[in-house]
Amino acid sequence: MSPAGSEEGLTLLAQGREAEIFVRPDGKVVKVMRFADWGHRVEREQAALQVLHADGLAAPESFGTTIVDGRPGLVMERIEGADFLQLLGRRPYALNRVARTLATQHVAMHRCAAPAALPELRAVLRERIEVGAEGLLPEHAAFALAVLDTLPDGDRLCHGDMHPGNILGSWDAPVVIDWGESTRGNPIGDVARTHLLMRIGKPPPGSSAFINVAAPIGGRILAARYLVAYRKLRPVDDALLRRWQVVRAAARFAEGIEEEVPALRAFLARARRPVG
Repeated sequence: MSPAGSEEGLTLLAQGREAEIFVRPDGKVVKVMRFADWGHRVEREQAALQVLHADGLAAPESFGTTIVDGRPGLVMERIEGADFLQLLGRRPYALNRVARTLATQHVAMHRCAAPAALPELRAVLRERIEVGAEGLLPEHAAFALAVLDTLPDGDRLCHGDMHPGNILGSWDAPVVIDWGESTRGNPIGDVARTHLLMRIGKPPPGSSAFINVAAPIGGRILAARYLVAYRKLRPVDDALLRRWQVVRAAARFAEGIEEEVPALRAFLARARRPVG
């Protein structure tokens, strides 16, 4: 990464598990990684945004990299509006529309060829599983790695963390953000993460009380409606989706979200059971 320089006069706008978002005096935003050694995430995000703009898809414009308190960051256009997870918290009746928007945006990116600068999805997942993250049982890791060996490569742009909280803007002009996990790979591997985590994942820090209470049931409904909407636009092989979900569940342990461990273990245990 070639830093554009340090930043002054920043105002904290939002924060999540992986990054803080600041506003600069000129109105642009700076996404600052939580850790000093996450420069690779900034590079991946910048590469993905450049491809999206070249293909005419809605994404924040990037203005180069920077350093804030020793941590890597990316300077970007500020996108106004609440994210679609917040929107769901205020308007639960909009669930079907959120699911359709999520699927439409996901299919659009999967039509894009990924830049060679992005890492290959299968290689990224293999590394995360082989690390032996806390909570991932050895038998589940071995099972997931065996399944991974059967999965196809691909050359499509994969987001890596596609969910309603990463869509900003309006119904008419939704914008997908947070491309630090983007890879080059098979689109079904990207769909698998989105579908799995809406079913069993926990809402991000700072979610409303309603979202936290509604997530166990609402997340499953949203996941199902999303998959229906995606299938109307692009075919999905169910058997392939299930295999990708096994690998995605095992790789999720590397993200260290302790409250998800029981659900992830239960999912992998069910997947290992013989059929019949």
